[in-house]
Amino acid sequence: MKVNTKKNNKIIEMYLNDNKEKLIVVKRAKAFNDGKIIFDMIVNDVTIYGCRLLEGKNGMFVSFPSRKGNDNKYYNIAYVSLSEADIDSIVAQIEKM
Repeated sequence: MKVNTKKNNKIIEMYLNDNKEKLIVVKRAKAFNDGKIIFDMIVNDVTIYGCRLLEGKNGMFVSFPSRKGNDNKYYNIAYVSLSEADIDSIVAQIEKM
């Protein structure tokens, strides 16, 4: 799909992929005594290091690597929108390691 947008009075053409399938492969995982699991994953040929799998109020969730800004807030340095099926796939891969 071709999308045109304006930025600084210039038209920029962007091509969006309609295929929303993600290939997720967990490469390395380490569990800690406090229940946290830190892992690296590859999503469609892009490696994201330092992801965390945590147990929340509503079940498992993935926390992405972040850095503290000058305003003392934390900002993700990488992010991928994950569905529940994606998280289930990640958990299954970690359990096999």
